[in-house]
Amino acid sequence: MIPKVMPPLAELTVLVTRPAPQAAVLCEQMQQHGAIAIPFPAVEIAPVAAAPASGYDLIVFASVNAVAHGAHLIEKGPTTRIAAIGKATAAALKEADLPADIVPEAGFNSEALLAHPDVTLGDGAKVLIVRGSGGRELMRESFTARGLTVATLDVYRRVRPSIDDASRDALETRWQSEGIDVVTATSIETLHNLIAMLSERGRALLKEATLLVASRRIAEAAQAAGLNGTLLVANAADDASMIGALARWRTRARAA
Repeated sequence: MIPKVMPPLAELTVLVTRPAPQAAVLCEQMQQHGAIAIPFPAVEIAPVAAAPASGYDLIVFASVNAVAHGAHLIEKGPTTRIAAIGKATAAALKEADLPADIVPEAGFNSEALLAHPDVTLGDGAKVLIVRGSGGRELMRESFTARGLTVATLDVYRRVRPSIDDASRDALETRWQSEGIDVVTATSIETLHNLIAMLSERGRALLKEATLLVASRRIAEAAQAAGLNGTLLVANAADDASMIGALARWRTRARAA
């Protein structure tokens, strides 16, 4: 008899805290790998009014949301190059008919993009970073240090979702009675929002929960917030990296 192959995330219950549209996609992918995925968006994306932009040598899109809310504002010149922070952002740019010229092969963060060999520009070249309000300043600071003229175009902002007591209580009751194996957090803001959205009971459950995060920075923020559970750090915030980190952890746990 051929042994039954168990999906890598079989029977693993995961609380997914991405914004609602991205949470739906990640939940579906996790379920395809056998997980029980529970969407609980801890951040919402709200558009920000911004003016059209043109005349740049390099335009960097810092996220999928930056593409969704900013691609239509870009007037690409004949020598303008487009950079995506990761493959998901590059896919969104392709759908927006603004294909990326530069995409990191791995890492999918500011550091990986800055290290890409094709990110080479002469002194005084003009760079535009399309992003959300309050994003990291690493790219802007690094490009400026290279002698480039850098501007940012904030096209969305992150806000904490409102939640009614009944929905929160239903989640926490399910968490307390049936358990949640892993909680995701793909940004520090998402983590802080989640803490604020939960009641004292929920925060006590979160404090000991296994947390899957997208960077060391988020892991450090979790520790600073007093969360004591196991910390799983993915290579990046994209869905494939998050699922991959979860699958590797699950495999090690089964083998132990």
